[in-house]
Amino acid sequence: MAGIGNSQLTVRLTTADIHNQRLTRTATGIGSTNGGFLWDPTTRSILKKEETDKQNDDNLIFLFEYRALLNSRVQTLITQLSNALASDLDIAMNATNPKWGDDRPAMNGLSTNVAQDPGAGRTAYNYMMGWFGAKNEIATGALTPAGSPTAPFEIDFVGTQTVKAKGNSTIVTVEGGKEVDILVASNLQLGRPTFNYSNQSADVTFPGENRLNDSFSGPLGATAINAGAKNLFEKVLFDAVSSVEMRPVLSSGLFKNLVVAASSSLPTGSQIQASFNLNYQGTQQGGNLTISADKITAFYHS
Repeated sequence: MAGIGNSQLTVRLTTADIHNQRLTRTATGIGSTNGGFLWDPTTRSILKKEETDKQNDDNLIFLFEYRALLNSRVQTLITQLSNALASDLDIAMNATNPKWGDDRPAMNGLSTNVAQDPGAGRTAYNYMMGWFGAKNEIATGALTPAGSPTAPFEIDFVGTQTVKAKGNSTIVTVEGGKEVDILVASNLQLGRPTFNYSNQSADVTFPGENRLNDSFSGPLGATAINAGAKNLFEKVLFDAVSSVEMRPVLSSGLFKNLVVAASSSLPTGSQIQASFNLNYQGTQQGGNLTISADKITAFYHS
């Protein structure tokens, strides 16, 4: 006597199973004198759709994981650029300059009870000379012929655009929303891609006035300098973008509106802060990576 389990198994095998239903209908057609071989595509269609869905799921998972990988590379680059920017700002505050006789670090002033030392002007000058070459500081009265910053402080730094820095002895701000440089990438899919910054190095026209490119050396540093890198920020950006693993980031559309910010300060309360916006416009073959200044401010406190 068949048990309940046997009965249920028989029912499932003979009525519920889609494969068995197809076989039954096929056998019925073969047993008929007028019948032909019947093909029921239902099961095959279901299996095909399931396999297609599985492939789509696998592809989507791969796409999400790959995008997450590219995002992680972008975040790593932002961290590296923030560290480099902080180093550049620190150098700008602490470096001397032949423009004022190399007599003191830029932000180390000599304020008295009747005069405020223009440390903010010297620091802003040091930093902006790490981006630009030509300027008219004597004509605008921002620097005396002897090189000492004056107040009010106003200089037009000239590169791919003219960027104005204005202020006094205590605080100097740089015009925001202006392009400070462009990294031009070419031949990315060929064997020898090229990367070059558009702005002229400050050291070319005014030797010794760019303090910010003294912080890197060696073969990689020489390659970055040949590409036009004028500060540690641009060197780190050049090293990253010119590497093979960063090229998919450029063509993925993720390299847009990247904000990099940092600041550096002294125990006295003096500080300089800056933030930049990076955007890549181009294709897999090449394009322009624009660096724009959102905010640059130097503040002197004795």
